Amino acid sequence: MARNNIKVINISGGVREYEVASGATAILPGEPLMFTPTYTSGVSDVNTAIVLTDTKPVIGTDSFLGIASSAGTHSSSVAGVVNCIIPIPFATLIRGAATSATAVDTASELTGFLFDLVVFDLTSSVYTIDQAGDADTGGLRIEDGNPSKSTLDVSVDARAMRSDVA
Repeated sequence: MARNNIKVINISGGVREYEVASGATAILPGEPLMFTPTYTSGVSDVNTAIVLTDTKPVIGTDSFLGIASSAGTHSSSVAGVVNCIIPIPFATLIRGAATSATAVDTASELTGFLFDLVVFDLTSSVYTIDQAGDADTGGLRIEDGNPSKSTLDVSVDARAMRSDVA
């Protein structure tokens, strides 16, 4: 992956350090992070951060953490840590390129995508924001963008930061 594909562009809930398991995929600054817990009586079975995979975060199944502000210090045999910028739901704006640059390269096209529910795309090994919302469970909401740069600004739905609620 590449550094700084995704950026936090305004306020945040601060930066927090998370544990990363040995052998986890490398984490670079600007990559979205999550964890994948199952809860039993409020106890999580997972206590480490991982990079977000394609078509996430999804409300009800994913636990989005935020955007890495440092590289992970872990290796194939040693656990480590990563610093993560914590978003404030519906307040923090996260910026990234649209998956289809030509879909949002005019103001009128961008307006047609405002408030759509979307996810991150990772099909090309670079994080982008998939402007083509396809489900009501997309954990990101398009708030704004820049047609001249084909970027989108999204906020995070609080429900995408908690999964496995029975």
